[in-house]
Amino acid sequence: MSTAGSQVLFLGELPFWLKISQSIVEAPSSSFKICRAPSLAEALRRLDSEQWQALLLDLSHPSAQELLAARKLHDGLDSVPVVALLPISDPQFQEAAASAGAAASLVLADVNVASLQHAVVTAINTETLRNSSRKVSSMSLPFEQAAVDGRPVSKLDAISHAVNNLLCVINANADILSDQLDPSHNATRSVTQIKKATKSAADLMRLLKTP
Repeated sequence: MSTAGSQVLFLGELPFWLKISQSIVEAPSSSFKICRAPSLAEALRRLDSEQWQALLLDLSHPSAQELLAARKLHDGLDSVPVVALLPISDPQFQEAAASAGAAASLVLADVNVASLQHAVVTAINTETLRNSSRKVSSMSLPFEQAAVDGRPVSKLDAISHAVNNLLCVINANADILSDQLDPSHNATRSVTQIKKATKSAADLMRLLKTP
């Protein structure tokens, strides 16, 4: 999520949009901007032609399954993490969200600006982890393999790169929270500690790679 405000697309029924709209009104300085797609065709067009950090998808919407099917057939659409919006807290809906490959989920009754931001950040981080895991798996590296520059590459190098990417995401999200919080807020210290821990983890990863 960028500090300039993340672009999030919403496709769903009116009850969800009313709660989301109210949350936006209550927190106009939120670090993300949510836009509503009035139809499946509009959602597909915008996902294909514009940059989005996440997709809020109401699983009770008639077009939800069509959009999920379209994502599987289109690499560009499939790269946008999905937050599944569930009308009620029910195991069947939770299972449907998992089957749809949702990176996070949120129940209608729990929708507010804090839960929305948490769900979006969770979805982005989860999708980043999935992509990193796919990259490491697809490499099928033996313990020693020639890299493009001729130097040997190990599994440690690949995993280190993936972990560093995740640390960058965590640090960026901490920056967003830091910008949104008043300096006197109790959570400010916690955000600072997250940033320090992220830096320490990055330093440790560099030490692991040092001969």
